Amino acid sequence: MKSLEFNGSGSEYFKIWIVNILLTIVTLGLYYPWAKVRNNRYFYANTTLDGRNFEYHAVGKQLFIGYLIAMSLLITYVVIQKIFPMGSLILLALLFLAIPWVIVRSMMFNMRMTSFSNVRFEFTGKLKNAYINFFAYPLALYIGFIALYLILIKGMSMGGFVSGVLAIVLFVALPAFMLYGLAFIKKKNTEYFINNINYGQGVFRTNLEIKNLVSIALQVVVIALVAFAITLFTVGLISYLSVGLESLLGLSNVGQDPAVLKHKMSTIIPIITAIYGGMIFSMIFVTAYSLTKHRAYIYANTILDENISFESTLKALPFAWVLISNLLMIIFTLGLATPWAKVRTAKIMSENTLVKANDGFDDYISQKQTQTSSLGEQIGDAFDVDVGAGVGIGL
Repeated sequence: MKSLEFNGSGSEYFKIWIVNILLTIVTLGLYYPWAKVRNNRYFYANTTLDGRNFEYHAVGKQLFIGYLIAMSLLITYVVIQKIFPMGSLILLALLFLAIPWVIVRSMMFNMRMTSFSNVRFEFTGKLKNAYINFFAYPLALYIGFIALYLILIKGMSMGGFVSGVLAIVLFVALPAFMLYGLAFIKKKNTEYFINNINYGQGVFRTNLEIKNLVSIALQVVVIALVAFAITLFTVGLISYLSVGLESLLGLSNVGQDPAVLKHKMSTIIPIITAIYGGMIFSMIFVTAYSLTKHRAYIYANTILDENISFESTLKALPFAWVLISNLLMIIFTLGLATPWAKVRTAKIMSENTLVKANDGFDDYISQKQTQTSSLGEQIGDAFDVDVGAGVGIGL
């Protein structure tokens, strides 16, 4: 199997990043679409597989139209909210109803604007299926959860042995229902995205099992509980030692002496910092664990044309370390380390993405390039809007 490589560097990308920020500020945000194009082109061009690189073909003008639409809607919403609050709720509801359309158009645009070794991607998902995946399924899950919850409340109010048994059953059923429902939605959404992506005339296919997604979700829940328990235990230990130190020094009952209050504040601040820091780091690790587990499972069950298979070797601990160290870098440099953080993330995700061609990678790519040439202008330019819900290039 061959792994993707990212050949960019933080210092190189910093030049693009800082110019983009300055021009976006100077133009009051109007340069943002061109900045996005420059960013995407840099990361795509520096992501390679077997010496071949990805390309991003959109231009700033295409994204600018979508950007203007988004800004116009935002301004309209703010104005209506000031003049007619009820009207703003109606507009917000209409925008919410448009989310599946936005997702489909964005996927179509971003896939058509992406190519690998001169062969473009394409998204063929139907709008009807998008509404089923992003509206119907979540709504059904929400209604089912509310129904079970109301049954639980009503059963508990009845009193007696039956209500106790019902309460126990439903306390187990509610989280089980949510886990299964979320796993079902994860399966449907992932299959909707992947099964509607083409590479030239090649077709991606994935088939996920709900039981495996439920298993991953349970692992994530357990890891989250353990991580937060360790955080709370550590914070509790720090608090206990701080209180013990105060008692030892005789500072626990000395009134409101300013010096004592100052000492107490100097003790409390590290505890509060430990609480927030511990929670943030725990959340990052849990997120990294969830992402790496789902990524590995989805990649292992995805194929392209029955010939190309994928594997993710990204592990939770190394990935969490990159995310946490990136966060610390950005905080202590007041944001100036952002380019290096993005490059480090791209590198670790690329290096842990493996691709295998059963019949030879060169032959497969040559075949796709020939098919693309025969298609001619059918590929053409894609849609001239970009709504910002884009996807990556397989990282």
